[in-house]
Amino acid sequence: MNKVLAKTIQICLVALIGLIGHSQEILFKKIAIITGNGASQIELNIADLLKQRLEENANIDVRLIQETKELQYVSGELQILLGTPERHSLLSAQLKTLRIPELTPLAPGREGFLLKSVDNSISLILIAAGLDDRGCLYAVGEILRQLVYKEGQLALPNKLNIRTAPAFEIRGTQIGQSSVAKKLAQVRDWTEEETQGALLDYALAGANIFAAEDDSMYHFIKSYGLMTQTKFGANTAGAKVPMEWNAFESIGRSGYVCLSVPEARDYMLEKCNEHFKDSQFYDLIEFYGGDGGGCECDKCNPYGLTFIKLVEEMAAIIHKYHPKSRIYFTNQKFDNEDDNAIFQYLQEKPRDWLWAWGYGPGSDATTWQPGHRQTHRMDLFEYPGYGPYGLYPKEIIHQIPSRHKLIYYNEITHWKYAQHAYIQMYPRADRNGDLPPHWSHEIYNRRPDQFLTMVYNRLTFYAWPEYYHRVFNDLLRYGNGDITHSSGHHDHFNQWMWQRLLWSPRTTVDEVLTEYSETWFGLEAAPFMAIAILQLEKNLEEKEGVPLDKKQGIDEYFDLVQQAGQVMPSRIMERNWLWRMYMQKAALDKYVKLNVAQQKELERQIEEDVAAYLQNDRTIALKDISNKLKFPKETMEMAALREEAKRLGEESNTIYGQRNDGYFNLQHDYIGLGWLKRQLTRAQNTDTKKADELLKMIVDYANPGEGGFYDNLGTGNTAPHVINGYPYDHGQPYVSQMLSEENRPSQRSMHFTQNEDQGVSLFYTDLDPKASYSVKFTFVRPWFQERYASRMNQKSQKIYADDIVLADNVELPLQMSDFFTYSIPRSATKDGELTIRLERAHGVAIGDRISTEQWRNSGGWGTIVSEVWLLKN
Repeated sequence: MNKVLAKTIQICLVALIGLIGHSQEILFKKIAIITGNGASQIELNIADLLKQRLEENANIDVRLIQETKELQYVSGELQILLGTPERHSLLSAQLKTLRIPELTPLAPGREGFLLKSVDNSISLILIAAGLDDRGCLYAVGEILRQLVYKEGQLALPNKLNIRTAPAFEIRGTQIGQSSVAKKLAQVRDWTEEETQGALLDYALAGANIFAAEDDSMYHFIKSYGLMTQTKFGANTAGAKVPMEWNAFESIGRSGYVCLSVPEARDYMLEKCNEHFKDSQFYDLIEFYGGDGGGCECDKCNPYGLTFIKLVEEMAAIIHKYHPKSRIYFTNQKFDNEDDNAIFQYLQEKPRDWLWAWGYGPGSDATTWQPGHRQTHRMDLFEYPGYGPYGLYPKEIIHQIPSRHKLIYYNEITHWKYAQHAYIQMYPRADRNGDLPPHWSHEIYNRRPDQFLTMVYNRLTFYAWPEYYHRVFNDLLRYGNGDITHSSGHHDHFNQWMWQRLLWSPRTTVDEVLTEYSETWFGLEAAPFMAIAILQLEKNLEEKEGVPLDKKQGIDEYFDLVQQAGQVMPSRIMERNWLWRMYMQKAALDKYVKLNVAQQKELERQIEEDVAAYLQNDRTIALKDISNKLKFPKETMEMAALREEAKRLGEESNTIYGQRNDGYFNLQHDYIGLGWLKRQLTRAQNTDTKKADELLKMIVDYANPGEGGFYDNLGTGNTAPHVINGYPYDHGQPYVSQMLSEENRPSQRSMHFTQNEDQGVSLFYTDLDPKASYSVKFTFVRPWFQERYASRMNQKSQKIYADDIVLADNVELPLQMSDFFTYSIPRSATKDGELTIRLERAHGVAIGDRISTEQWRNSGGWGTIVSEVWLLKN
């Protein structure tokens, strides 16, 4: 069965299941939302929200009324009894008449609700009873998901009976547009109403807490009975302070104070007092740890203990003004010593001021994530259990007293170089030289497509249903909930899925996808979109042997989203910014695929010409071959895709201030055509023998010749002879300017060492003791941003063959790679074995512990190499 036919059958089956699920329905054209006479203002606000959302999505007559003594039946009208039973007499009477068990904290549960349809042959009654105010809000969310628009009418399942409540106490996220969207995607600012609408979308999906950025947002959140959260940096100065107060932050950032300086400590306590004495009441207050600063100095060590003791004093200040605020902290970027000190501190005596341990990016002692936690709990790896993500949360809840909770701050907003994202490069060794055990390599072997990663920012539009479903289930089994980190609205699916799983964690991926697609795209388009989103996740990943230009999934995703748009009713399509975002992604990915294919075809033609030239076909001159090497012109198909992405982006920006940043970043040298051009230019300007050597690399790049060996020292590449070193992770943040795009892909990735005495090393056996050998390297060094460059004094390295110096103080070219070849003395290979090793230059990574750590954490390298050829002469 071919893939197209299989996909079509799959879509048909999904659609059939959907039709069966919606076959027993009652249709109506009018809705009455009936609130109780004792309804709270929050209940009334929620009822009004339901009215607004119904009127937005359908041309239906909706009226909002208060209860009367008896129900006033209207033919063809859906009457929704919305509220809490104790404040709604008609609703309470219906529960008694129908002998429906009362709502309790266990059935359905806190923040829960009951939805039950009652057909009395005159009109349809829908009981929408909340255990509390928030229960009413979530009942409204379920009503909106259950209602289906059909031919000018609304349909509701005939025998609807849902009694449910959330599985986790804390369910939240952050709302807003990202600075990346505003700068790179050039989107307009959201209005206040749009920001509020985005917040309510997640609240209707089950969220109950949000960060309140200002008083207006605070009051809006509270008007729906939701909780608010704020953050405070224990050592974040937020103002210019005396130089002697400055912290030794892990990557040398300014703006943080050393808490071992008494005056700085007093300053932060006073700042906390001033901040909270006149502030609003916040349900949760987070003190963030290392990701916001911290201090590496010896006086603060272990910083975790210094930090938590100050937080205890700050909590006392807060509780003086807001005794019911719950306090938690995050251990981001703390090391083992820091965490262990906090464990011991919490175990010493009851710490009633502390509610929870917060777990966010850099908090995990059993995974190597960007942000560089400096030590890891290797003792926890003896038995894998459910895998590395769950090992440390399990350890935390074993170590902290039972009065404290574990709350997550999961980062699901970046698709690369982030907590649960594509790591991009295999992890570097930590301070102790530790690396992940072999059985956890799966999470580090997930890498972003090497071409797509050149186009899209870390904060770009994407969706990861399967992998994030796995992450959620690995982690949340140990916690009390999650307030996910979101840096924009590009992570819409991820955030929405997270809220639905926090409500019902055993929901399957397919169930989440179906519900999401029906909610946001309508019943007709849902089957196509559900499968498309699954395919999108697959498209983003680098697949060995299946480069972007060979990925059929790019075209399949495009076709699926396009078909969804074709069957989507006009009333949904008209304002559907979200479908436009998925379609923009489809058009842009396909554009990049075609562009990569163009560049590869040009490369193939150049290689054929060069091969013919080397076979003494000198009818074509090197100059003419070089002149062919111009970036391919945009085809009509590519131009149409680019214009489609432009149109869709303008529409989504107009509708909702959203657009894909990739549209503005499509022009790239994806495969290193610049290297080809340089190689041809060099061949034209040298003698025939050297020219032929340069040209042979074009047609047979990686071939080391008979008896030779080639190692490509990048992430996921074949480097069988490496015995020391690990792929370079480029520091944080990863930026495109660090290396030139004119490098071949194999030249852009590399192995490195940091401040270890032994540099990158390769070991060879079974060499011919009678032969002579030479070694060729590809060297390049990265450019650093200004804030890191001052501490990067490394430019050169030393090269050894066994203990024989081949080259001393070899300066590496900046950004654009080059080749370095050295003859190996026969004395080094006469035993049939050889070690090639690099050694860092004098003065590199030499200094005090703090400056060395800052150097390491900023992407410092001691030795570095991209490729190695051992050549038998």
